[in-house]
Amino acid sequence: MSATMPLFDKTSCPCFSGLRRVRCCGLDPAGLPDPANHAVLDPLMEKARTARTEGRNREAERHVLQILDLAPHHRDALRLLFELRRAEGRLAAAEALIKRIASLDPPAVLAHVQHAQLLVNQGRHAEAETPARLALQLAPRDPTVNHLLGIIFTETGKLQAGERHYRMALGFADQRDPALIGNLAWNMKQQGRLDEAASLYEAAFALKRDNPRGLAGYAQVQAARLRLDEAEALLAEAAALAPADRMIALLGVLVRLHRDDPADALARIEAVAASIAPQSLVATEFAAKGQALERLGRFDDAFAAYQAARTFQRERAGRQFDPAPIEARLAQVKTTFISDRLSALPRPAPIAGAPAPVFLLGTPRSGTSLLEQMLIQMPGIDPADTRGPLPDLARLLPALIAGLGGPEKKFPEALVETTAGEQRDALPMLAQRYLATLRGSATIGADSRFVTDRGAELPWLIGFAAALFPDAPVIHVLRHPLDVVLSGFAQDKLYEGNAGVTLASLARLYDAQMQAIAQVRGQTTLRYLPIRYEDMVRDPAAALGQVLDFLAVAADPATLLAAPPRAVPRAPAHRVLQQKPHRRGLYRHRGFGAVFDEAMPILAPWIERLGYAAPERIAA
Repeated sequence: MSATMPLFDKTSCPCFSGLRRVRCCGLDPAGLPDPANHAVLDPLMEKARTARTEGRNREAERHVLQILDLAPHHRDALRLLFELRRAEGRLAAAEALIKRIASLDPPAVLAHVQHAQLLVNQGRHAEAETPARLALQLAPRDPTVNHLLGIIFTETGKLQAGERHYRMALGFADQRDPALIGNLAWNMKQQGRLDEAASLYEAAFALKRDNPRGLAGYAQVQAARLRLDEAEALLAEAAALAPADRMIALLGVLVRLHRDDPADALARIEAVAASIAPQSLVATEFAAKGQALERLGRFDDAFAAYQAARTFQRERAGRQFDPAPIEARLAQVKTTFISDRLSALPRPAPIAGAPAPVFLLGTPRSGTSLLEQMLIQMPGIDPADTRGPLPDLARLLPALIAGLGGPEKKFPEALVETTAGEQRDALPMLAQRYLATLRGSATIGADSRFVTDRGAELPWLIGFAAALFPDAPVIHVLRHPLDVVLSGFAQDKLYEGNAGVTLASLARLYDAQMQAIAQVRGQTTLRYLPIRYEDMVRDPAAALGQVLDFLAVAADPATLLAAPPRAVPRAPAHRVLQQKPHRRGLYRHRGFGAVFDEAMPILAPWIERLGYAAPERIAA
């Protein structure tokens, strides 16, 4: 007689919760026991709680596994197992368990909060937004929930939304929370509101000063306010509280580099390396070490440090270059920005009483921050830095077109749909929103004549920018392509598709973005001025004068550049490292010899096309 009963499935769940798969991530909700019958398991649950309280975790685990095998949705057993797995660092299991708890009826705020916190602690801020929003729906006046959303929005670049929830949390809280105030201060720093950030840090420290990370954050604010002595004092105080904190040590290294003391910076990094041996430095530390070595003229050692930083990202952090998103964006630009397709686009009129955007165009590390630094010395020219709303407006355009009765198209294809019907109103509406966003964030004020925008996505979006503001000046900063990719490689930053992990990946990003710019320039009309990084470095006053003439602004560039840094409504991110124009970056690649073999075939046509192969151009 053959067996007809199904085999008992003992397969363990791959999330490592300790449960069988059919009682965990492979659970079939059909046929679950009625929660009203969970009471029969109360004696076993009480044993589990007692064991956990007395530190007998394995016994507690055994009891809750038995409970959950019989009643997979037993809330108390799930929570105790979640606490055990989280304490053990078994994060996949903890995540699976807290998601199951959050799915139970009635919904519990705590479960959604803990789910979001678990993701935040892993740096998965974008994913954490969903459970945090669910918690807010259940408890909109809960200070913890609003604080959590403030963290999530700040870390995902939605700074004004983050500020709003931090302030709501402060309003709902019964007591002043120094951690919450410090987090709001960091948000203000990210927005460039440095004086407000400083006041908030002082308020937080009046409540509790022994917070090394908070002191380090305040140090970065003071550095951005160009108060380096105060920044170093704060970092020394933070280091005394947390001598093993490598982030604090790294900030000290960066301040020494800013003070042009590479020998001391190198000594500090080497001290960190010795203290953690045989553990390795991380990418940010290797990059800082490379900068110190390069300043000391030790170019081979510097490149080895830069290479070690990128190797860490590839091999330890699993970051591999994927050209697909870059190639897709280039293809979209080439198929959309064709003169015949765009000839009927409406031309939004200049907005009366509003400052004119000035788009500072360039590939990463080409020198747009240096140009912005010079331009904002002129009263009436204020920086949006990389905080301009153009990428958000590009994401909004398809929904706006559909809302105005047009077809559903993705960006940038949706741009073509603004040529007909009510959709012709879309571009003027978005131009208004662009300036309203900057005004709402106090990036521009009543006295602003121009606002500079050097957004990271501008090489892809310059055609869209010109569609919103047809008469806007576009100033294209050009730099020797080898210097561009070397400067990018010497950072620890990654770009689209993880470009940056190799010189060749940066070369491919440069090539694609330059092709995109060339496509738009060839098919549309831009009010365009090219300017060379090398000229800005060699003769800053002449370069600034050329740009001011292009903008029809009358001023003495030499006087502007000699003045102290001008106070602006929102300090740009690069102000923390602001220095007078210097020659260290001029033809930087020359010290590094034959390290560009993989990048050169990609960059050689651009070197020729931009005139950098000619002796008169490359002469220092």
